[in-house]
Amino acid sequence: MSIRITHLKRFLPGLDDLLEDASVTELMVNGPGNVWVERAGAGLEPFPAPHLTAGVLQRAAIQIARPLGLDPESKPTLDARLDDGSRVAICVPPASPQVAITIRRFGKRGFTPEDLVAAGSLPQAVLDAARTTLAERRNILVAGGTGSGKTTMLNALISLLPPAERIVSIEDTLELRIHQPNTVRFEARELGKSATTVRDLVKHSLRHRPDHIVVGEIRGAEAADLLQALNTGHGGSLTTIHANNATSALDRLASCAMQARDLPWDAICRNIVNGISLVLHMSRIEGRRAVEEARYLTGWESDGNTWLTSPAYLRAAPEAQPVPAP
Repeated sequence: MSIRITHLKRFLPGLDDLLEDASVTELMVNGPGNVWVERAGAGLEPFPAPHLTAGVLQRAAIQIARPLGLDPESKPTLDARLDDGSRVAICVPPASPQVAITIRRFGKRGFTPEDLVAAGSLPQAVLDAARTTLAERRNILVAGGTGSGKTTMLNALISLLPPAERIVSIEDTLELRIHQPNTVRFEARELGKSATTVRDLVKHSLRHRPDHIVVGEIRGAEAADLLQALNTGHGGSLTTIHANNATSALDRLASCAMQARDLPWDAICRNIVNGISLVLHMSRIEGRRAVEEARYLTGWESDGNTWLTSPAYLRAAPEAQPVPAP
């Protein structure tokens, strides 16, 4: 479900320049005249928007939804995609007191690992650890909060995979910029009679002979199916998850896998140890997105319900050479 940015500009008066500005990464309309913008991930700032009245926003929601065959009156929460891959989320009354529109923009080019190293987002020690992990056909989990740079990091790590090997990527919304030629991409459709979930696509991906599986974000029971795939010959795979730190990312991955109700907690945790080798945690550090810690996963202690990890990189510690995987 995609719409053109020119279609948005027609119904959001006063925001034309923001919608054309390549430095804008997030545009948030909280209600009439209440607009906030983020440029280049540098933090939010207010933007004057006197022409965005309640009536204008209500009409905008309807006009944005209509080309997609959607109706805000019957479904007050809507998700769409711009033709450049950016996302649009809309919430209207009664689900929200005012019409809320959030637009997450994606740049026209992805950042290479070297770009991220130069920008200070990816320490060289972490890049070296990630490169070695993928070359040894072991798997990486990228964690972090909303807007912490997980997708940007995932894009960069994908570029480390061998170009001739087959990648199958699975996303809720096509956001990744994958340039390897031997790639097939799947997108979930979770509405209507033909709904296809991320979990459906993870299962289906195995029939397309992937060398590497990339899941844009783990949110639910698809974690169980991905772990099965990672433990049956699809090394050098990647995914992301929302979490506050590296070890809580492992807890959340296990909790998501539990939703499948296939295995007990201990068995799932052992599968995670066998399936995930390196966890990178992203956060906003002094106004920029960067890796805060990287940890190798070495084991699971059932008695203490504890993950056993060793640091590959800690932001608080002086940067050193990459630590070899245990």
